[in-house]
Amino acid sequence: MLRHLANHLPYFSAVAKSLSFSNAANELAVSQPSISYQIKCLEEKLGFQLFMRGQGNKVELTNKGSKLFQEYLILERNFNQVIFDTQVNQSRTKLEMTAPVDLGVKFIAPMLSQLEMDKLIINLDLTDEVVDFKKSKFDFSIRNNKNEKGLEYFSLMSAKNILVCSEQYALINKLSTFDDINEQHRLIVRSDVKSNTWEKLFLKHDKRFHKHNNMQVINNSFGIYQAIISNIGIGILPEYFVDQSNQKALYIFEESMSETPYYLAYQPSYVAKKWATLIKTLIIKNFEYLKRIN
Repeated sequence: MLRHLANHLPYFSAVAKSLSFSNAANELAVSQPSISYQIKCLEEKLGFQLFMRGQGNKVELTNKGSKLFQEYLILERNFNQVIFDTQVNQSRTKLEMTAPVDLGVKFIAPMLSQLEMDKLIINLDLTDEVVDFKKSKFDFSIRNNKNEKGLEYFSLMSAKNILVCSEQYALINKLSTFDDINEQHRLIVRSDVKSNTWEKLFLKHDKRFHKHNNMQVINNSFGIYQAIISNIGIGILPEYFVDQSNQKALYIFEESMSETPYYLAYQPSYVAKKWATLIKTLIIKNFEYLKRIN
């Protein structure tokens, strides 16, 4: 089947990416009628419509067209990576990765030089926003769940969370346990609408997280850490934020907290699995090393 469709697929991909027949024609340096002809041939061979033509130049993918496009992107990405990986004169492989900000800074950025020694260059995009991996440019994604279907996942590590404030804040407010926390104490949270870790902690003590009205929203761990050491309030941080350089300035509550798991996600392919195995090994090695020295 594929060999009968292969000639038409680049034209389909060009239109699907830009949702424009004219833009696809410009990209491929062919006439617009040529693009239309290729799409028509492909639709006839498949037996279903790929695009819905609206007024003017407006084009949209049908449901079946969208599914075909997503699978084609996977095929295209895997094929390109195989070519890069097998070319005799290819000295470096360049890949795209997304990761949470704090984890990326702490564990991924420090190992980039080691990856380059293994002929792997990673362009690192650090964001706490949820990325729709299949529709993105990324080859790898580090995330704390395995919710997106159709991906392979490597388990990386589980980061312990801690409830923490500054020593000064604890002293001034006479805090020693979670039960000492009341409305006058400010919670530094990533979101005042939804926070699984905070909600579990409050529930364990028969309290309601959403009834605590004194909150400061800061959406990443680095910002939360800076707020904590500035005596703004009480926050939850990954344990790896505490080391010998700042331990004396922080008050860590003796509170059992849930751990955050992290996974390395990638599109299934032999080449991607090979690089994912290397990345996983280095991340775990770096994580274990930092745990020992801290």
